[in-house]
Amino acid sequence: MSTGAPAAVSPASVKPAGVSSASSPQAAVLGDLQAARITPDEAVRRLTDLALDQARVPATMRPAVEARIRATLSHDPLLGALLRRMGAAVPDESAG
Repeated sequence: MSTGAPAAVSPASVKPAGVSSASSPQAAVLGDLQAARITPDEAVRRLTDLALDQARVPATMRPAVEARIRATLSHDPLLGALLRRMGAAVPDESAG
């Protein structure tokens, strides 16, 4: 019988969507997470930075885009649950 609480997910079982090369920056972050060289919170921060870099977000817009990402992560119950399952904190959208 399920308690309704999400099951814990080990960092080793987290696989990035759309990342096929072991030499990709995303794979490197996940490798660091799996090897316990970084925390789940640091992995989320690094993956967010990579996404902004790859989207070529201009420096002048970066704080606003980061704030929107934090707001989305803090308000979306599914994303919040996924972050908690991997051991990361749900970001405070007012942090910056």
